[in-house]
Amino acid sequence: MLILSAAANAQLSVQAVDVAGDSISKGFNARSQFPCSNGDEEQYNWLTSDTHGTSLCGRGTENVFSFVERLECDFGTNILAANPNHAASGAKMLSDFVSQSNNIKTYLNAQTGQRLAAVFLGHNDGCSSTLTKMNASCSLADQDPNNYCRTRNDSFEREFRKGLDVLITVANTRVGVMAPVRVSQLCNFGSKANCQLFGNCTFLWGSANICGSLTNDCSETRIVDAYTTMKAYRDVIKRVTAEYDAVPVGGTSPVVMIAGEMVGGATKAAGTDLVYSDAAWNYKFNADEISCCDCFHPSALGQDRLGRFAKEGISCSKTAPCCRETGDPLTDAKCLRTERKRVYYRGIY
Repeated sequence: MLILSAAANAQLSVQAVDVAGDSISKGFNARSQFPCSNGDEEQYNWLTSDTHGTSLCGRGTENVFSFVERLECDFGTNILAANPNHAASGAKMLSDFVSQSNNIKTYLNAQTGQRLAAVFLGHNDGCSSTLTKMNASCSLADQDPNNYCRTRNDSFEREFRKGLDVLITVANTRVGVMAPVRVSQLCNFGSKANCQLFGNCTFLWGSANICGSLTNDCSETRIVDAYTTMKAYRDVIKRVTAEYDAVPVGGTSPVVMIAGEMVGGATKAAGTDLVYSDAAWNYKFNADEISCCDCFHPSALGQDRLGRFAKEGISCSKTAPCCRETGDPLTDAKCLRTERKRVYYRGIY
């Protein structure tokens, strides 16, 4: 007889979903065809998109089989999802996670049953539009003047802890934390044709300053700097999520002094746990999964992939290689070495 733990049993009956995230979770430019909307297209997003109507195992007309739709297919019933969800284009861990977490708390507390709060942030903290690495006049003290005014690692961690302190107080909730995408892979796709201006992605990046700290010229230095920053964020997310998951029900989160503030001390609610997923970090994207509108956001196909491995995880193999960590920053930044063995990275479900 298979006996499920309380947490495992709870996750099988998710009834409401919301997300703290950025433009990826709003489906920005996911339609990926001219004329480009250059705006949110939330019906394409990887998590809460629900367009399949009564065909609970269908993808909908936009062809994104989202996380929610996959759950509905499994359960044979509708799942509640915040509409619009509480992600926001341009959002950062630094400035937006706490407010988004409070919005999610309000939404989920109004729902019954088991809930899921997804967290998928960090891309805008690392993708600054500042083109020079050394800047004495970053607009905030939490930005690093020696790293393109990107969010400082300790400030990133402080705000992540503060947001989790909100989410762990929501009872019967799986907090599913996704590592950020390895944004430095973008520089693999400079020759991809864009559908916004004439020419390729390199031309578009240079004209529009899209993640300019990386894509301005995709030099080796920029690529390594972007990867190093995003990996530091990913390592913070992984470590801190594990700390919070280890807090027992009724216990309090670690109290720490970090980036000039004392944070922690929130009480974990009954039925609430945390899960970390490395799937997005280790996924090797291809050109078709990047929107031709801005050569930055996921296309509909990319959104579909995010929905799939958020729920199911990814299994690395010869036919579906993952990014392999070699210790060489440039190689790892561009995902030039791949993992082809049967390695599995879980999702958030």
